Amino acid sequence: MLPANAPPEYSDRNTLWNSVEKNEKQWNSQLARRIVLPLPREVPADQYPAMLQDFCREHFVSQGMCVDFAIHGKGDGNPHAHIMLTMRAMDERGKRLPKSKKVYDLDENGERIRLPSGNWKSHKEDTVDWNDQSKAEIWRHGWEVITNDYLERNNRPERVDLRSFERQGIDLAPTIHLGPAVTQMEKRGIETDMGNLNREIKQVNRALLVIRKLISDLQS
Repeated sequence: MLPANAPPEYSDRNTLWNSVEKNEKQWNSQLARRIVLPLPREVPADQYPAMLQDFCREHFVSQGMCVDFAIHGKGDGNPHAHIMLTMRAMDERGKRLPKSKKVYDLDENGERIRLPSGNWKSHKEDTVDWNDQSKAEIWRHGWEVITNDYLERNNRPERVDLRSFERQGIDLAPTIHLGPAVTQMEKRGIETDMGNLNREIKQVNRALLVIRKLISDLQS
């Protein structure tokens, strides 16, 4: 998926990422940002591309990023998507712009500050805010909204909330993410340390709910 000012040949992913790599000069340059998203099993798989296009168009393409996504669904109960995003903005002709710019520090009189070395004191500022940590929260919420919208379209009662239990005000212990390898072992009946930990957490949470209900009944 490309913004309007991107060269049309970038629709070929080989051309896009070879161009990205060629444009970077530093050995340790970050070439892309990768995001992994869970896909709801309650939504038909043939709707996954539209879900991702809606999400990427609103949060990435509209901001000037080129987007390359792939859907992984192996029938293991863990459908998910990988999204690759470009790191540099482009001008109206599709030329990549610098990631940051030099900004001179000023004193209280608005004058540049001379260092003992004779150079002017300065710092770097990002040309776009894509690296701002607040973006992660915005993108998480955006995927929550899209997911719930597609659940509603398919008349499903489930809803997702990507906030932690603590932020939701729910006094329960969260389970840990098992990952595809551990999930497959558990499905085959092979107990794992991570699986056992999740079972213990769920057992503790059930006990907490029973205790709280008992306390509520006694108080009333």
